[in-house]
Amino acid sequence: MPLALKIDDVNMFRTCEQCGYCSSACPVSGINGFNIRRILRHAELELLPELAATPLPWTCTTCGRCEGVCPNGIAILDIIRGLRSLTPPEMIPEGPPCVQACPAGIDVPGYVRLIAQGKPEAAQALILNKVPFPGILGRVCTHPCETSCRRKEVNQPIAICALKRFAADQGGEAPSEWRRVSPDSGRKVAIIGAGPAGLTAAFYLRRKGHRVTLFEEKPKPGGMMRYGIPAYRLPEEVLDKEIQQVLQTGIDLNSSQKLGRDFTISRLKAEGYEAFFLAQGLSLSRKLDLEGAELNGVLWGVDFLKSVKEGRPPEVKEHVLVVGGGNVAVDVALTARRLGAREVVLACLEKREEMPANPGEIEMAREEGIRLMTAWGPHKILGDGNRVTGIELIQCNSVFDAQGYFCPMFGEAKESLPADQVILAVGQTPDLSFVREDFPLGLEKNLISIDPDTLQTNLPGIFAGGDIVKGPGTIIEAIASGRKAATAIDRFLGGDGDREEPFTASEEMLLYTGKRERGFADQNREETPILPVADRTKGFSEVELGFSDEQAMKEARRCLQCDLEIRLARIGWKGSL
Repeated sequence: MPLALKIDDVNMFRTCEQCGYCSSACPVSGINGFNIRRILRHAELELLPELAATPLPWTCTTCGRCEGVCPNGIAILDIIRGLRSLTPPEMIPEGPPCVQACPAGIDVPGYVRLIAQGKPEAAQALILNKVPFPGILGRVCTHPCETSCRRKEVNQPIAICALKRFAADQGGEAPSEWRRVSPDSGRKVAIIGAGPAGLTAAFYLRRKGHRVTLFEEKPKPGGMMRYGIPAYRLPEEVLDKEIQQVLQTGIDLNSSQKLGRDFTISRLKAEGYEAFFLAQGLSLSRKLDLEGAELNGVLWGVDFLKSVKEGRPPEVKEHVLVVGGGNVAVDVALTARRLGAREVVLACLEKREEMPANPGEIEMAREEGIRLMTAWGPHKILGDGNRVTGIELIQCNSVFDAQGYFCPMFGEAKESLPADQVILAVGQTPDLSFVREDFPLGLEKNLISIDPDTLQTNLPGIFAGGDIVKGPGTIIEAIASGRKAATAIDRFLGGDGDREEPFTASEEMLLYTGKRERGFADQNREETPILPVADRTKGFSEVELGFSDEQAMKEARRCLQCDLEIRLARIGWKGSL
């Protein structure tokens, strides 16, 4: 297919009978008012520039359903692409929606296209341009890219996250170019916290030639990726492999070292460190002032998950009630089930559709027999004076106010449930015990305050990022924060802040993968193979098993390749890439 598309034969479009089959077949005609017959009429009247100057050409997903039903075989997609090549530059989208939605700006269409071409190694290399943890993200990312994917307007979004995992699992070791380190700059950087933000910042700063040391409170690096995400979602061998790839660039790791307990910033400055990045995350459970919370049998969500991952799981009772509607709460419920709880109930303030937990995780909980009690909040924990005997819940009528702020409103209905154990998983909070008179770090709402552009705190040379700055977030957001911090710190140390991206698109990558074959629009999303429900609760084996080669290539070929459509439009305007 040529890179520059033009509309040369207007007479061909005069064969249109205005039958309406094309508009009826269009998946977005009812959503956005897309009218293919209007486009054909404009083509016939040679009013193409007028039409190109409207948003209409970009409403089309170019899925090909219209061409499939056209009785006269009109090349409707060529008309659309021709219009796009005439689009004024200010109306051309900045980039495909999936890339715009990704906090780290991963080239999603690029790596999906490489998988479609049977090249997982190249796909992994392209992902590594932006993130150091493709296998981790391929398992636990909340994939906002899929929410924005235009393929969902045709039927279902591309399984972008599962394809990322496929590239990581099948792509082998990270390429040597990715691990290449610049000559020694002679500057020393201390990073506090070896979670996703800290590890990412460490990697990019090391790539710039700086001497980087990670200080981690726990015995092993990974932060909440290791101590907060159960193994059935993220196996430890995947975590270890990708973290070791980062550390092998020459990053020093000091484990079991906590800021304010084992060392201070003043001491590190005396040792020659010139810049510091605080990335400890939210390592503590947020506590509720709830009657009965002091009873034996009451546990806290983050602490519960940590103890399990550290190999010292608490004794789990037969009847467990978990309070919370986020991913931590769902992980707690599923973990309790695996540790022997016979009955697990998950109660949360939100309605099912409002729950902040990943919908896939909620469905997994339902499949594994977790009972959901939505729109109920904890009123008090019941006990016999020493141990938990149950919980009293109160009906929640609404969670947010008219402005969208968290402001639960409760009704009068109450319900008491028996329970041997109550696990409260209602949020996370940072450990700020290191903030003292001799280290007067600026705080706001119990989080570290920073300049949003530079990530620098009120103290010179002290930077901060990730959840300890913005509150509960996702791993991909923490990685993006670590990348941004590396740029800011490198500039602070006299560098240019540039993050080299060694893998670029080749001409081969820019080829279409044959999306115009008949039936393309009706190809359904591939189902990810999963462990049978009966086998899940026997242990912590990984539940999602990943795509086969055939599945991955088939799924990747469903991509609408919005990035190439944008490239074609730019070529049509400028005449070259």
